[in-house]
Amino acid sequence: MNDILLLLLKGLLAGVIVGFVTSSIKSWVDRIFMVIMLVSIVSLPIQDAITINLIVLGLSALMLALRQWPVLNSVREDWPRLIIPGIVGGVLGRLLALNTGAPVLLLVLGIYAILVGLRLVLIKPMPEREGKGHSNWIIPVEFLAGGLTGFLSAGGKPFKVPVYNWILGHHPQRAYAMASVGASVAAWSALTAQIAVGQPLSLGNLAFAIYEFIVVTLVALGVEKIWSPRLNKIVTWVIAPILLFVGIRFIVMGLA
Repeated sequence: MNDILLLLLKGLLAGVIVGFVTSSIKSWVDRIFMVIMLVSIVSLPIQDAITINLIVLGLSALMLALRQWPVLNSVREDWPRLIIPGIVGGVLGRLLALNTGAPVLLLVLGIYAILVGLRLVLIKPMPEREGKGHSNWIIPVEFLAGGLTGFLSAGGKPFKVPVYNWILGHHPQRAYAMASVGASVAAWSALTAQIAVGQPLSLGNLAFAIYEFIVVTLVALGVEKIWSPRLNKIVTWVIAPILLFVGIRFIVMGLA
């Protein structure tokens, strides 16, 4: 009983941090912060952390779709380029991760955390361009991001959005919508692939994932009511160096 209570308390702390950070920096769909919290604070094995985060990511994406359907619907013409490579990448990434040892997963997580930290402070949104890049470039972007989602449960949004915004020239809001569609299908495809190869979701992980989703969502909705550009800037500059430190720590753990 005490172990379950301790797990719930650690999960509560992790969920509050993730909900506050992701809502502050307007990052509803990605949740790499959840993997970091589950490994660092809750002390879960990284494979369990990835599975739980895939569920949280998938549920968050569905919620975003309901809340911002007009925006997501505006990219309907690109859905095949977003969905098909996202599914393929998510399946292949998950199958690869299931056959990868914890040290390698921690190493990749560390590298990704460092890159996200650098991206937060170095890359900012730019206005929409009249001349857009060819839409077929979406396919390799979503395939790679889907693979990352399946491998690490990181939706790749911190990097997909700048690609769609800076390189392909889409409005930041449209770029976010495109990135969200791919991340959601990749997450559910990855979970389906895991179940299909005989590694079903445990009731414990499923229940804990729903618990984390509820905590994160409630905190994020609360922060959304007090959000401001100043809060975004403060949290960004606080979290970026923390991600660099955490990333280095995970790299060291992976190489140990």
